Amino acid sequence: MQYRRLIAWEKRLEREGPLLRRLLAAAPERSVLDLGCGTGEHVAFFADEGARAVGIDRSASMLAAAREYETDGRGRFAEGDLLELGAALGGELAFGLAICLGNVLPHVRDDAQLELLLGGVHDALLPGGTLLVQLVNYEGILASGRRHLPINVRPGENDGTEVVFLRLLRDAGDGRMLFFPTTLELVADDEDEPVRLVRSRRVELRAWTRDTLGPGLRSAGFEAQWHGDMGGGPFEPLTSPDLVVVARR
Repeated sequence: MQYRRLIAWEKRLEREGPLLRRLLAAAPERSVLDLGCGTGEHVAFFADEGARAVGIDRSASMLAAAREYETDGRGRFAEGDLLELGAALGGELAFGLAICLGNVLPHVRDDAQLELLLGGVHDALLPGGTLLVQLVNYEGILASGRRHLPINVRPGENDGTEVVFLRLLRDAGDGRMLFFPTTLELVADDEDEPVRLVRSRRVELRAWTRDTLGPGLRSAGFEAQWHGDMGGGPFEPLTSPDLVVVARR
C-alpha cells in the first residue's frame, strides 16, 4: 500500500499553501530543502512555485515514488540520513527555506540527535533563512491521555474498497511515544471478511514539545515562533492540533 494513497494531498496542500508561499516569499532565496520528503509532494509543490526544491529521505521506496516528480522536472531527490545532512546534500548550495513536516521530527529520538539535525539545518540555510517544523501537539496528547490520531479513510485501489489508516498511540514515559500505524482495507460487501489487515507496525517516537524543542533551537542559533496549526494560529497547549515552529536563522 503506497503512503501517497493514505493522504488527501490536494486538500492538504490547499490548506498549507498560504503559509508555505508566505515563507518562500520572505526567504532570502527561492530555494527549499524538504527534510524527510517522503513521496515528494511538498518538493513538487515548491518546484511548481518556481523554487529550487530538494528532498532528502532515507527510505528508498518512498524516493522511488518521489522520483516520478524529478523525471517531470519538479524538484530533485536524494537518499540520506538527516543526521548527516552535509553528506546527503553533497555540494548543494545553501537554501532560503527548510521544512520538516508531518511525523518526521519525532523520529529524532534524543537531544544529541536533535543537536545534529539542527546544526546540519543551520549550516544548510542561508543567513536569514527559515526552518519550518510541524508535528503533532504531543503536549496536548499527553495531558489528555488521547490514544489515537484522527482516522483517515481513502478510496482503495479496487472498486468497492476503501483504505482505513489508523494511528494508535501509547505513552511510553520519559518523553517517548509508541506509535502503531495500521492500514486496513474495508470491503463492505464481503460478508465473511469486511475488514482486512494490510499492515501494522510498532514505532518508538520522541514526543517533542515546546519545552523540549526550544532549548535545542536556541542552541543551534534559531529564533522560534510557535503556532498551533499550519494556518499560523496561536498555539494552545491543550487544544491545538499541531505544534508548528517558524524558526529564523
